[in-house]
Amino acid sequence: MDTLERVRQIVAAVLRVEPATVIPSARLADLADLDSLSLAEIASALDDEFAVRVPADGLTTLQTVDELAAVVARAPARTL
Repeated sequence: MDTLERVRQIVAAVLRVEPATVIPSARLADLADLDSLSLAEIASALDDEFAVRVPADGLTTLQTVDELAAVVARAPARTL
């Protein structure tokens, strides 16, 4: 499974929406009521899944699932 698909699965699980609705061009805010807690949960789940550090406050400027996957792909590896 590639990065985009894994990000889609995480977003669907955290926002409790059907995975089929989480397409690359889907606007995060249109998928569910997005608040700071939801963003923090997404960031935490991405951190766990990819062993990277994705700051929740950095997610506030993202618009789409595809943009989120790009940030994950560029995120620095988590240090132990």
